[in-house]
Amino acid sequence: MADNKPPEDALSDLRRRVDAARGQGAPRSSQPASPASLALRFGGEFGAAIIVGALLGYGADYFLHSSPWGLVIGFGLGFAAGVVNVVRVAQSFNKANPPDPNAASIPDDDD
Repeated sequence: MADNKPPEDALSDLRRRVDAARGQGAPRSSQPASPASLALRFGGEFGAAIIVGALLGYGADYFLHSSPWGLVIGFGLGFAAGVVNVVRVAQSFNKANPPDPNAASIPDDDD
């Protein structure tokens, strides 16, 4: 504690240094992710949530001796969490890569 700065100055100095460090990170690519990487991320998020939910349910069954119910409930909660994760990833992708408003629309089958 050799600094004799008031706490406000130290805090603003810390914020300035953190902002500078965040700005020096690797530049982000302006191109959107490839469809294959996005599909793998969707699958990974969904699969991991289901596996974690099922394992937690199995663990609850093991300790509570409630044979299939913990696994069933854990699997269901994992499925719901997976859907939420996929929706969140899709929303963040759409926010980062908005569609071109001048792009041609795709015609419906009825047209």
